[in-house]
Amino acid sequence: MGDLLLDVLLPKTDRVVGIQWIVMSAFWLVVIALTWRKDRDIRHFAWGLAMLNLAWFAARTIH
Repeated sequence: MGDLLLDVLLPKTDRVVGIQWIVMSAFWLVVIALTWRKDRDIRHFAWGLAMLNLAWFAARTIH
């Protein structure tokens, strides 16, 4: 169990990071869709979190 958790937090291959990026992209699309008709500040906050998260995954692929 510890090795699986470590591999999720600090993946050894770009494939795992790619899978995480795909899963989180789908998650953020749902979040952005749910906030579509909310206040502009809430939409921008959700969009900012999504971009920050996906940029972090993209940066992790660089070795």
